[in-house]
Amino acid sequence: MLSLKCSSLIDVLKYATYNIHMEENAVVNLLAIETATPKWRIARSAGAVYIMLIALIIGCISIGNLLYASWQIPRHITQPILYALIAVSCVLLYRRHYICYRYTLTDNVLALEETGGRIEKTLAVISLQDIHAINMNAKEIKINGNLIRASLAPKETQTIIEAVHIGGKTTYTISASEEFVNKLTAQWKSRAESII
Repeated sequence: MLSLKCSSLIDVLKYATYNIHMEENAVVNLLAIETATPKWRIARSAGAVYIMLIALIIGCISIGNLLYASWQIPRHITQPILYALIAVSCVLLYRRHYICYRYTLTDNVLALEETGGRIEKTLAVISLQDIHAINMNAKEIKINGNLIRASLAPKETQTIIEAVHIGGKTTYTISASEEFVNKLTAQWKSRAESII
């Protein structure tokens, strides 16, 4: 019985002839890999996150009690508002100080992944043939179609990649280093020249 845990790159219906018919150009060469992390991270571990959440909840209850004791404002009015502020603050802290982005460049594709703790999510896999333009240090993002953000603040340091797919045009933002962007641009231009 064949294992059900087969790689998506292998056609499981033709498993016996996979190695026989694999061509040399099917090998993927890794050219560069880079992870963009926030410069200052409040919560570097799960324990720090739990401590922060407990402190926020205790602070919320204390503020609700103080408002009731001082101005007779009922807790059922103040506490939902304070909890909503805590929720919004947690989302903003998570987005700005906890999420990292990994960029992987091979000879054919650029992969964009989002990582937060143990969770990894693939945002996009862009074929270099589909890339229309690469703009470094672009201050304004002109959105023509979809926008996928795989970048950190500030906007001045972001690189904008425009790609044309079958479904339309997509704009990607990344926070890669200048060295990575130079490798990406060189590989993109060499792929475009090889097609011509």
